Amino acid sequence: MTSRDNCPACGRTDRRLLTDLSYGAPPLTDYLGAFYRAYPQCDFHPLESARYRLFDCARCGCIYQDPVPDGAYLARFYGHGLYGAHAVADRAPIDPYQMQQIIRELMMVVRFLQSRVPHPQVLDFGAGEGGWAQLAAASGLDTHATDLSDHAFDRLTARGVTCHRPDLLPSDSFDFINTEQVFEHLPDPSRQLAALRRSLRTGGVIKIGVPYDPRLRVKLRQPDWLAPKNSPASLNGVAPIEHLNHFEPASLQAMAAQCGLEPLTVLGWNLATPAQLPVARALRPRFVRWLRGRLGDAYKPHHPLTQTVFFHAAIPAQA
Repeated sequence: MTSRDNCPACGRTDRRLLTDLSYGAPPLTDYLGAFYRAYPQCDFHPLESARYRLFDCARCGCIYQDPVPDGAYLARFYGHGLYGAHAVADRAPIDPYQMQQIIRELMMVVRFLQSRVPHPQVLDFGAGEGGWAQLAAASGLDTHATDLSDHAFDRLTARGVTCHRPDLLPSDSFDFINTEQVFEHLPDPSRQLAALRRSLRTGGVIKIGVPYDPRLRVKLRQPDWLAPKNSPASLNGVAPIEHLNHFEPASLQAMAAQCGLEPLTVLGWNLATPAQLPVARALRPRFVRWLRGRLGDAYKPHHPLTQTVFFHAAIPAQA
């Protein structure tokens, strides 16, 4: 296990203890047995003497685990346990709604970039099974992918996707970096975001999509560790081993600001910088935004109980 004395998002040390349990005793042994029943190859014995502790950052509100499994254990857990060849045979394909959301999102980002970059180069960071990368490549984008596990690399390469090891990403190379359901898994998300910033071209966009449960603190007062995923009582937002960080919106903003990234706003299905936002606060623009939301013509995260934010490496103003 690896200790994290500072908030992984903003770096502050003042925090409040929320939960302190043993991995080697109920309720966590019951949780692990039930949640990973379909993955008997996952080995939890190295964690039996470890503690599962949740802390609440006093500054940005990030709820995070300390300690966390070390890199060697996480590599085995994902590479052999969840994503071994025998573990992925029955994985379901992307559902049609999610596929539509991904394509519309790609169109939104390409529109934002296209005045400067006619042919964007994109990276799927944490590609997993490679569904997003395959859709991006099929859309004609110069697509790259990386993941802690390389189980899908051969399949992606055959479909025209260039695959990289996470520690060998090229610098100043990508116009859009997609990170969907990734940053919650990272032991050091701030350092990883700084590394991705170095791979992002000036003016480029990075998307961070992470779980977000606004009732999480209430649930942790009387936790039900056997509540099924996506049920009202589910604690999936702080799933042991996997979801090491539960970010508040302020957490993501603080983490991005440390890397020199500026927030973008989504208006309908369009990205806008602060300078491009409408100044008027009149009733008509507000009504149009409300109507678009009601008609479904507004961006939504791909998954329930998630938040998605977009940042960009701003182009310096001309003197």
